[in-house]
Amino acid sequence: MFDPLEMAVITERIVCKDNLRKYYRFRPSRFYGGISTADSVGCCLRCVFCWSWREVVRPEEYGKYYTPEDVASRLVSIAKKKKLH
Repeated sequence: MFDPLEMAVITERIVCKDNLRKYYRFRPSRFYGGISTADSVGCCLRCVFCWSWREVVRPEEYGKYYTPEDVASRLVSIAKKKKLH
């Protein structure tokens, strides 16, 4: 068994640096009529049905650090390119 609160502290040290946060991909999706989404690295849970298992259990190996402004810019760019409303 593991302590999700302890895991959250450990994960935060890896995926957050000052104003930066790790993300491993930015993409459009068909959900809700079309969205742009950013998949972040790091989670303090260990769900057996997780589709991002590699990124969850080894956050130090995946993703790059982005500022909130970089993330917003990428999401807006994807939405405009795909003509999402």
